Amino acid sequence: MNVYQKLNEAREEFHRAKLKKSGQNKFAGYQYFELGDFIIPALEIFKKHGLTSIITFGTEAAHLTIVDNDKPEDRIVISSPMS
Repeated sequence: MNVYQKLNEAREEFHRAKLKKSGQNKFAGYQYFELGDFIIPALEIFKKHGLTSIITFGTEAAHLTIVDNDKPEDRIVISSPMS
């Protein structure tokens, strides 16, 4: 299985996960996801599918590199501009 197939399986599993919102805005009366609500489940799913994520921040963009643990030379890089 290649890195793209592993990522697709991990995404499917993540979207099926029942995440709970632990953040609470008492003034406006709504709940929201905090970072810890989805980071730990995401890391566990990546581990199960043989993936590792590496986040780096540059002056103009942030990059998420997804590495196939079985073939570390196989990677997916997702970039997002930073202001």
